[in-house]
Amino acid sequence: MNRLKEFNYGDPELEGLMNQLKEIDLDGSYYLILLIGPYKKGKKLFIDKLAGHLGNKITHVDTHDVVTMNEKETEQNLDTLFDGFTDEDQILFFSNGDRLCGAYAGYTYSKVRYATPQERYLLGKINKIEKIVILDIVEKHNVDKTLQRFAHTKISFSRPKAFFKRLTWNLGNTSFHGHNFTSKRPG
Repeated sequence: MNRLKEFNYGDPELEGLMNQLKEIDLDGSYYLILLIGPYKKGKKLFIDKLAGHLGNKITHVDTHDVVTMNEKETEQNLDTLFDGFTDEDQILFFSNGDRLCGAYAGYTYSKVRYATPQERYLLGKINKIEKIVILDIVEKHNVDKTLQRFAHTKISFSRPKAFFKRLTWNLGNTSFHGHNFTSKRPG
């Protein structure tokens, strides 16, 4: 049973984690990192720094393209996806991991949130590969006990604490009727 290591973005110990990942032997195993929280820019900076530190490109998978409401269709999509990975795909980044977690109706006596069939199937596929896998989840409450059991490291990306960083973060995450006011840069 692995022991889940927890970090916050900006912790100096993250540099040690990157060094540890550089030396890790994935023979017969995987290494799962959960990125949890709404701070997208921090996650992107971490991913870019990790790719540079490890000297590998990161293979991006948008979970919206793979996970559907139909369980069998999701299984087929995941089978096709994992069959397509090569030895060069050593680091896999699954964005929009909240899609795996489904909707929790709350009409049950249980206070525990359980893994969805799609989430369990993905974790089963991850369990059979020898790669570093990064799963991005925005909502903290979507991280159930199954994900925590499979994960080796959990990094929290909460809102920035400094006033000006928090102000720009809030401006960058403002939306009005689904429009987030992003503008295209000339180029």
